Amino acid sequence: MTTAPEDSTTSGRPRPEDTPSSDEQDAADGAALLRSLATSIALLPQVPAAEGEERPDGAIALPVIEQAGRRYIPVFTTEEALQAAGADPGTALHIPLVELAANWPSDDVWLAVNPASEEGLGLPPDVVRALPVFAGQKGHGTGNGVGPDPASRPA
Repeated sequence: MTTAPEDSTTSGRPRPEDTPSSDEQDAADGAALLRSLATSIALLPQVPAAEGEERPDGAIALPVIEQAGRRYIPVFTTEEALQAAGADPGTALHIPLVELAANWPSDDVWLAVNPASEEGLGLPPDVVRALPVFAGQKGHGTGNGVGPDPASRPA
């Protein structure tokens, strides 16, 4: 009987060259996190329209918070996280995060995911706009009514 040379596939032990570096692992973990976010449903806090104010059908209000001179649109991954921030789950919109990302409103606004928690995450606009790629969608601007309506812009 012959035996194959011992390597990571036969011994069950990884060889050093087969083990990902911490940078590679961090990149893989980051990509997995972005994939998870991109395919999740976010809770977007909403404030009722002011008296006398009418919003167009299907329009949503994007709440903006500011911290350390940076503006964020907050979203939450659970009702508990939303409540911990002091918002009302009954008025929040449930929206696919990828749809919000595909229609991101501005280059100077970041996304704050669960901003009231220790696990909160801030994403810059370029990363937010890349979320459809992580969700497996090729195009941006899904035309679903989220974000500014390009047709309403002055010519």
